[in-house]
Amino acid sequence: MTYCIRTAFEGGKPTLQICDASSGSVRFAREPPREDSMPQEVDPDELALRREEAAHNLFRRLFLLTTEQYLKGEASGLGPHGGSKGRG
Repeated sequence: MTYCIRTAFEGGKPTLQICDASSGSVRFAREPPREDSMPQEVDPDELALRREEAAHNLFRRLFLLTTEQYLKGEASGLGPHGGSKGRG
């Protein structure tokens, strides 16, 4: 299975969607937290730690999805870096 990765800036903030290329179903979506959900005074070290944890969780989920596909035999058309072999 190949992925279609959609990124955008909405109101100056990045969003990310990872979709199944064949069905178009969203497999993972990430949006930044809303302003009103963040406390007014945030420790910069805590904010950096939260960002690092979010990036770690994103790559962990991508790894697990790819591993699941390999175990199911769905990833036979993928190249060595997860992309399609037919690029070019």
